[in-house]
Amino acid sequence: MSTDADEQKDLPAIPPVIDPARWDDFEAFRETFLANFTVRKHNTALRAMGDLLRSLIFEADVLSRPSGSGLHHQLRAVVGDLRYLQGFLGLLGDPNEYFPDDPEERPLCRLVGRKGVALGKIADSIEQALSPVPPAEKGPFPNT
Repeated sequence: MSTDADEQKDLPAIPPVIDPARWDDFEAFRETFLANFTVRKHNTALRAMGDLLRSLIFEADVLSRPSGSGLHHQLRAVVGDLRYLQGFLGLLGDPNEYFPDDPEERPLCRLVGRKGVALGKIADSIEQALSPVPPAEKGPFPNT
């Protein structure tokens, strides 16, 4: 005899609807990353690991702090996330890269393509308002 728990574990993991007021409950991994893990127990394990990482970050005394404004540091991270979403929405909205066979989904693809462009404009405006990153503080990855 199967139980509700048995039936639940066989269902695919579905990205949650996030209340913007509770955004920090979901900050460890992007939902677009977690969406790749459709096996519920794997998705749940990664979310638990994200909660652990978040707890460790806030408890650590040895973390280096950004020089200058912490706000600028956080906003550069926001711009990075917006650029990621801009690119991801651009992919989903690009008829040469990702265009569904279902004609009912095509308007949705066009919509997200336009929203990706809009996110890029938001990122541009935040980026322009920030002071440039001193060369000594740039990271090891290209464009960081």
